Formats: sequence, structure tokens, C-alpha cells
Amino acid sequence: MKNLIFLLLLLPLFTTAQYKIDKNKILTGSLIALSGSATGFNETLMHHYDKFKAKFPNANDKWFNPQESWVNKYKNGNCADGDKFPMSSGLLAFTTDQYHLNAMVRDVSLLAAVTFKIGGKKQKFMYYVYDFLYYSACYSLGFYLTYGSFH
Repeated sequence: MKNLIFLLLLLPLFTTAQYKIDKNKILTGSLIALSGSATGFNETLMHHYDKFKAKFPNANDKWFNPQESWVNKYKNGNCADGDKFPMSSGLLAFTTDQYHLNAMVRDVSLLAAVTFKIGGKKQKFMYYVYDFLYYSACYSLGFYLTYGSFH
């Protein structure tokens, strides 16, 4: 929470007359926030599953609890038996449990944000610093809104 307060204190940097938060920054900032949210969800599942379960008592442990769901990738729940289906322990692991689905959302949203940001206009060096601070704030906001909702 202290980091979020620090980042909010940096917001006046973004109010300079020339630095604009345009549609692209809103789109990419939203993707970065989604990435932070997916990370916050995974941290909750891994380290505070009891708090997740308290909010969602009917959640299927075989899908959501990483202590149980990691075996969903394997035949008969046994890694010695190999993949449950082709690429279930690799490229398609996101289809086997919530932890890996969150990791895929995190990675894809970060890559999409970078992809949409590339090709933008050249800007002054200080604006790259502002972008860094803006995207850090977006990521932290997504993380703290999700992770913090369980605490």
C-alpha cells in the first residue's frame, strides 16, 4: 500500500502541459493494469489461498488451488505418466488451472501493451521517464486492487 501511495504522489508529474495521456496510453495502461491484476491474483492463490477461499467458498480447489491444480496437466494427475493432452505441460498449460491462466493473461497483456506502444512518435527523454512512472502506477494499481481485495 505504501508503494501505491508513493505512485499516487507522482501523479502531478503527469499534469505537465505537454505530457498527454492519450487513447494509446489509456489502452496500454489498461493492459498493464490487467497484467498487474493477474499477478495479484496469482500471489493470492499461491500465498493466501485461505483468504481467496473465504471470499469464494464454492471455488473448485482442483482448478484454483495451486497445491492441487498443478497436476491437472498430467495423465492421471501423475507427471510420470506424461502430458494429459498434447502440450498440456507447456504451451497449453493455461488451460489446465487458474494459476497458469493468470500467468498467460499477465504475459499476453504485457506483450500486447508493448506491441501497441511500439511505433509511437519519438518523444523527449523525460517523457519516457513519465511513461515508465505511468505504467508502473498502472501495474501497481492493478496488482493492489486485486491482491488488496483479499486482505
